[in-house]
Amino acid sequence: MDKIQNNAMLLSTKITKFSNTRRDNGMADELTEAKKASPNVIKVTKTLFASPIIKGLNKAHGQLRNHTQKFNTLPWDDGERLIPCESIDPFEAAWVKKTDYIADLKRELHREYPNMLKRAAKDLGDAFDINDYPTVEEILDAYSASYTLKKLPEAGDLRVNLPADKLQKIKDSIEADVTSRVEAAAESVHERVVDTLQALIDGLERHGTKADGAKRASKFTDNTVEKIEELAAVLPSLNITGDPKLTQAGNALLTKLADLDPAKLRESKTERKAVADTAKSIVDNLTGLWD
Repeated sequence: MDKIQNNAMLLSTKITKFSNTRRDNGMADELTEAKKASPNVIKVTKTLFASPIIKGLNKAHGQLRNHTQKFNTLPWDDGERLIPCESIDPFEAAWVKKTDYIADLKRELHREYPNMLKRAAKDLGDAFDINDYPTVEEILDAYSASYTLKKLPEAGDLRVNLPADKLQKIKDSIEADVTSRVEAAAESVHERVVDTLQALIDGLERHGTKADGAKRASKFTDNTVEKIEELAAVLPSLNITGDPKLTQAGNALLTKLADLDPAKLRESKTERKAVADTAKSIVDNLTGLWD
C-alpha cells in the first residue's frame, strides 16, 4: 500500500461569525430586585437582530464547519482533519459555493443595515440601546472563513543535529503517531457507515409507529435516503487504508441501496422491510452486529 503521505493532506479551517446576543445587566438588576432574588443569579440576554440575513449568515457558517469541512474529511487532531487528495477538489468546490452564498448575504446585510437597526429598536422597545450595536463594517468583519492545506508529517523529513539513536527514536515516534491516527481515522469511517445505515434502518422500522407521548406517528424522511446517497458517493475516497470490508460496503451501497424512492418506502411495508434487511446485512458484514 502506498504511503498515506502520498495520498492525503491535513486540512485546517478558521470560521468565525457575529455573536447576535448581548447581556443586559441593567435589566438583570431590575428583574433581580422585582423578584427579590439573590444578586448575580439572574442573567438577561438580548437578541440584537431578529433578522433573516443574520440567521442565514450564522447558519451558513455553521454548515461550513459541520458539513462542508467534515463531509470529505476524516478526524485527525484538534483543529485539523485528514483529507484524501482525491477529495480536495470536491471540498474546494463546496467551499466556494458556500462562501459565494455568504458573500451575497453580506452584501445584503450592508444594504439593509439601517432598516435592521430600525427593526431592532421596534422589537426591543425600551430595552433597545444603540451602544449595544457595532457598525455594519464590524459585523461584516466578524464573519470570516478560510482554510489551509499542509502535508502530513513524515519521519524522513526530519533534519536535525542529534545523535543517530535519538534521531531514530524520534522518527519512530513520528511514524507510530501517524499510523495510530490513520487507524483511528479509518475506524471513524466504519462508524460513519454504521451510523448512516442505522439511521436508515431505524427510520424504516419506526415509520407509521407512534412513540409514547408523541403527538404524531413517525414518518420516514427523504433526507435519510439522501444521506445514503451522499455516503455512497464519498466512501471510496474515505477508504484511505483500502479496507476490503469498506470496499464491499461501498459496492453494496451502490448496487443494493441505489435509487431508493422515499415515497414508495413510505407506502410499502414490504419494501421497507426489504431495504432494512439489506442495510442490516451491510452493517453485519462490517461489525457482526446481527450475527
